[in-house]
Formats: sequence, C-alpha cells, structure tokens
Amino acid sequence: MNDTTHHDTESIPTVESFSLEEKVGQLFHVGFDEQTASDRIESLVEEYHVGGVIYFTRNVSSPEQTRALSESLQETSETPLFVSIDQEGGLVNRLPFFPAVPSPMAVGATGDPEYARRVAEMTATQLQAVGVNLNLAPILDINTNPDNPVIGTRSFGETPEAVATFGTAYLETLQSAGILSCGKHFPGHGDAATDSHMDMPRIDAAGERLSEVELVPFVEAIDADIGAIMSAHVVFPAVAESDDRPATLSKSVLTGLLREDLGFDGIVLTDDMEMNAIAEGVGVERGAIETIKAGADGVYVCHSFDRQRRAIDAVVDAVESGEIPESRIDASVERILSAKRARNLKPVATSLDFDTQRETCRTIGRAAITELAGGDRLPFSTDAPVELFAARPKRGSPAEDDRTYVESLVAELDGHGFDVSVTKFGTGGQGPDVPEITDEGSRQVLCATFNAADDPSQVETVEKLRDADDDVVAALVNNPYDYRVLPDLDTVLTTYDSTAPMLSALAEVVAGEIEPQGTPPASLQ
Repeated sequence: MNDTTHHDTESIPTVESFSLEEKVGQLFHVGFDEQTASDRIESLVEEYHVGGVIYFTRNVSSPEQTRALSESLQETSETPLFVSIDQEGGLVNRLPFFPAVPSPMAVGATGDPEYARRVAEMTATQLQAVGVNLNLAPILDINTNPDNPVIGTRSFGETPEAVATFGTAYLETLQSAGILSCGKHFPGHGDAATDSHMDMPRIDAAGERLSEVELVPFVEAIDADIGAIMSAHVVFPAVAESDDRPATLSKSVLTGLLREDLGFDGIVLTDDMEMNAIAEGVGVERGAIETIKAGADGVYVCHSFDRQRRAIDAVVDAVESGEIPESRIDASVERILSAKRARNLKPVATSLDFDTQRETCRTIGRAAITELAGGDRLPFSTDAPVELFAARPKRGSPAEDDRTYVESLVAELDGHGFDVSVTKFGTGGQGPDVPEITDEGSRQVLCATFNAADDPSQVETVEKLRDADDDVVAALVNNPYDYRVLPDLDTVLTTYDSTAPMLSALAEVVAGEIEPQGTPPASLQ
C-alpha cells in the first residue's frame, strides 16, 4: 500500500481562524452507510465541517477499499479528520478481513497483561493500514453485574485491579503505536442491567463505591495519559445533578467529576446519541446541545443524515442564541486541534504479516481457554464420531457484530481428524429450538452454547443431553456466564468468544493436544 494524501499536522488552523459553523462542526463525529465517499458524507465533511467519521462493518469490505475510503475522506476535509472505529476484539470486531483477536475477557483470563499489549500492537498495525487513527477502546467498564446485557466479555473482568492493569497496558501500547485510544464508558457501564442501546440504564451505587470500583480503571488510564474518554448513557444519581440525568448530559459528571476531580485534560467523547437512551429521551438535537453544555468535546451521531444535520444546526443556533457560550465551543475545538496536531493522522504504509498475527492470537487463545468443570470426558477419541450440538448464534446487544461459528468449529475439529456431525438448536434461527435426543448409549457429544442465559431452549437442550447419559462436554463459545444457568455437567469449557483463535484452542483441548490454562476473570457461579 502506497502512502498518498495526508494533511501536514503543523499547518492545522488555529481556533481563531474558524467560523462558528466550522468550530461547531469539529465537535461532531458522524457515521454513514456506504463504502465510498458518497454525496451525503462528503457534504457533512465539506459543508458541515465535521471533525470525524466512524466506520462500522457496513463501511468496509477489504483493506484496500477501507484505506481508499479513508484517503478520500481526508482529501475532502480542510482539516485532518478523526477516523474512528470500535475495534475491541471478540464480539466487537468491525474489520472482519483482518485476523480476529480474542475478546478482552479472554485476554483477562490469561492473567498476563503482556497479552493485552500484544493485542493492542496488532490492532494498531491493522488500523494504521486502513487509515483509522482513533480506536474506541479499551473498555474500562468492570463487569460486576453478570446479567449485564451489553458489556460482558467486552470487559477485562470484574475487579478494578484487573481492568485497570489490562486496560492501561492496552492503551499505552495502542497510543505508543500512533493510534489515539478512547476508554469507555465513563463513569462505568459494568453494573448496569439495561442496554443503553435500548433504554436508559441506572446505577444507584454510592459515590464511595464509585471511587473504589468503577472509577479505578479510569483514574489509571488518565495517569497513563489516555487521549480520549467516552461517556456512558447511564444515570448515576450519586454524582449527577438529578436522578434522571445520564452521565452524557451531566455537567456534574463530565466537567465536575471527570475534568475537575480526576484532572482529565483530553477529549471527552459521547456514545452514539442515536441510542435509545438519548434518542427516545431528550432527543438527538437537544441531546447534542446538552452534552456540549455538560463538557463533551465530541458528539457521535452514527446513522441518520437528517439527524446529523439537525444536531449540528441546533448547536450553532444554541451558540448564536447565547445558550451555549462560544467560549465553551472554543475550549473543545482547542483540545481537538491540539490532539490532531500531536498525531500523524494519515494512513501509514505498513506490511501486515497475517500469519504471524494469527499465530499470536492462537497463542493467546491457548492461554485463555478455561475449564469451568473438569471431569474425565476429554480428550475425545478420533476412533468414534463426534456429535456437535451447536446453538444458533444470537446477538446479545446491537453493539456486537453478527457472528457465525459453527462452520469454523467443524473445520477445526475436522483438522484434528474427527468425524463430526452437526445438530443445530436454539432460537437464533430456523429449525427446532430443542432437537429430538435419544439415548443411544455412549456417544461423544460436544454441546456449544451461545448466550444461553437469554435462550431457555438452549438450557433445555443441554438438560436433555445430560439426561440421555451421553459423554457430554459443554463449550460456552460466546458467553461464560452461560455457566450460571446450565445444569450440572461433568466437563465444561469456555472460550469467552467465538473468534477463530478461541475455536482453534477449543479443538486442541478436545483433541487432547493442550490443557486449558485460563482462569475466569469473573465469578460465574
């Protein structure tokens, strides 16, 4: 890949040279549907002067296409754009053409922060190759609620110390490689029981508890000079102005707690303002005004072209009317331009060694795969067939990317000499939710669950398999918290996610080539 268009970071204009409309535009990060620079996204860059764009899987198809898109958008903009993405690993992987890295919780299960550094190093190389300069990672949420529908394995674990240690190792490595890191979701989404994509979560933890638990990873990240922090669309009555105001809209949280108390001087970003917690509450336009008043420097509006334009116009009107002091806008723009001057935002010519990256990920997978219950059901013999009962994938949250795993797991088992037959079950697609299961004597059964806590038919299937007195091995291939709802089994493994390196490690354990080495970074009982 050749290095072409870029902005000279030393020639970035000053705040004083911008019009009001240009300054307000710098505060917005927008998403779009296409894989090329369409008229809509170009108009947002050229006419509305947005400061950043965000990529989702809908925008990308190959490294070459993604890099070309980044270069085209940078050419269109008068100032360098932040090109951001949620490339967390595991469930949240927006660049499927690159070797997939295991989830943060899988990395946490290794017990070794060096693996967080290696993941960050690989991720930075991949992002540089396609012109992405801002990664909305790491997750600094502590998954203290096992029923959390949106964080789960996106977190490094359930203790402040583990999340702080692994998160800091990740962000330091990412930023040293030239990618701006954004920790999320401040002041902490891990104890929520509601997905803010769908509704407004509320966490009633006292201020002392927040200081001792939720805030610890963010304090460590700030000490490590993280460049950006993303707010949570979560109500925290203990620290917000009222018991119905989410952190994203709270001056007490974004300015009082984050800026003044914790001393953060980087960029404060919002989560997507089109998530229901905001869009179905105050609304996107009003939300954009309120979050900027609260102290946000970057406002994400990730989907609707009309909402994006209306939100930008609404903020301009609010400044002209005096509701938002222009000095409040100037302070954010200065932070934004300072970050852009400090970093090389152009695509970097780099050679990606996919084979080495895949092997590194496999090494992490072998260190992460965990035995939750250990009996004598493993290893399986290649002299007898393996019956794979595979739960149909079902997304737990809109934050996750669509996931398939059955074909990959079968291929991995085939590669170890197993003769595999497949029976699919669960409510994630067509076919019987609970298959017919007969007692045919001793069989080798591998039962893979996928978000079983949200699918009673998976639990029923596992119960029927156990009652048939087969040699059942359960593999929790997406969510280790499935262990809490499944019946007692002799042998249970978890991979923490269904990425290729974790499925490869599972097949190696089933074949007896390796022993599970991971330790659960969360309580699963």
